[in-house]
Amino acid sequence: MAVCRFSVSKKYTPDHGDLLVFPFLDEKTPFFPEGLLPDFAQGVKAPEEQGKSLTVLAGEHQGKRFVCRSIRLDDKTLSPGLVLKRHLSSFIGSSSDEKIKKVNVFLSKERFDLVKDCQEAALLGGYKFDKYLEKKPELPEVKAVFEKALSKNEKKEISDREGLFSWVNFARDILNEPPNEIHPESLAGLFQKMGKKAGLKVSVWDEKRLEKEKCGGILAVGKGASSRPRLVIGQYKPRKPKAFIAFVGKGVTMDTGGYCLKPAKSQMGMKYDMGGAAMTFAAACALASLKVPVHIVVITPLVENDISSRAFHTQDIITMRNGKTVQVDNTDAEGRLILADALCIASEMKPDCIIDAATLTGACVVALGEDIAGVFGPDRDFNNRLIDAGKSVDENLWEMPLFMPYMEQLKAEIADMKNIGSRWGGAITAALFLKQFVDDDITWSHIDIAGPCVKEEPLGYLGKGAKGFGVKTLYEFALNFKKG
Repeated sequence: MAVCRFSVSKKYTPDHGDLLVFPFLDEKTPFFPEGLLPDFAQGVKAPEEQGKSLTVLAGEHQGKRFVCRSIRLDDKTLSPGLVLKRHLSSFIGSSSDEKIKKVNVFLSKERFDLVKDCQEAALLGGYKFDKYLEKKPELPEVKAVFEKALSKNEKKEISDREGLFSWVNFARDILNEPPNEIHPESLAGLFQKMGKKAGLKVSVWDEKRLEKEKCGGILAVGKGASSRPRLVIGQYKPRKPKAFIAFVGKGVTMDTGGYCLKPAKSQMGMKYDMGGAAMTFAAACALASLKVPVHIVVITPLVENDISSRAFHTQDIITMRNGKTVQVDNTDAEGRLILADALCIASEMKPDCIIDAATLTGACVVALGEDIAGVFGPDRDFNNRLIDAGKSVDENLWEMPLFMPYMEQLKAEIADMKNIGSRWGGAITAALFLKQFVDDDITWSHIDIAGPCVKEEPLGYLGKGAKGFGVKTLYEFALNFKKG
């Protein structure tokens, strides 16, 4: 991957290929002090329209080419920080065509919050997956020209955020890789390597161990693929943890739909079906590497859902880890089968709470669109804490109903339950299925990230391809988690 470099400086020294950015709150109120501006940019004016940018000056100064733009951050629906991130991401995206080498954002000393937004625009908005490109993109440096020197606490916050964003981009990297490179065995190895680097204690369960541990769902879904199923458990336990949180993430590295085969067009993007595993494992790595005082366990079942003479079929009956039997009515409802075993393992560890994440249902995308994840769980206060954590880091989640009467749809005649209900309310029945594998005395929420994880087109200030959605939300949630 490639990302922009980011720095903070009290001074601005003109250089060839500079873009100077001047943020305004509205048409009259600058977010920068006039004293920071170079002579050639004095008297810069705001755009006339809310939320827009305006090229106010372009030319040469002492033989050095420059462009000056003003932006207004008073959009009707978005926060000033999000507007700034979107504009900077756009400027970064067009920098090569405009021959911009450095983006300089001028900010007053009261707006450290906008310095952080500049950093995020650079490190996340400036991300490019260039591994397979012969010609690598040239990305500009992003500099916040800040009116005062950063305090010790501000420097630490910038450093911690850089560490967090590196793990967000790690999640994006593995999601952007093609399925011939990232499959259950290779991903398990990568998780083991990167988890240890972050400070996790990592163990990998192979097929023999999965059979011994009675993980019938993982074995059934994964048995049709040439790359054999795996389950990865990562743990971080500081000396005096303030809480114990378990993350569980769905890791289907490629989902063909199995014998309920997806059409070719619907298979596009199915390499992202391990988005829950990428999100949860990257969040655990971020928490461990930044030494957040929370005991974390992350459990990621990893499979390919493929067709072969060994693949599972509709009408198969699977015995799950907790002894429940499940009749397979649709092999393309496979994610809940592997999550079920992982949720059983998490429950046995008796954490304070369990959060699972999965690209689970198209029904959730129909309900909420591509930009919003759905949150399901019996504890509405707990759901709202997750939603608030997401809101604070510009990731959108919305509470969905866990409507118990829909369990009727999952009844089976010769097994304890089916793996899918009717067409309507599919995201709800999927969540209800998962609930059967979590102990009732453990607080639990399920996050369906099928929309924002799989979305190919840009999402806010994030460009095309994988977004790393949810890593920041889980980090923020754990960072501020309080029991009860």
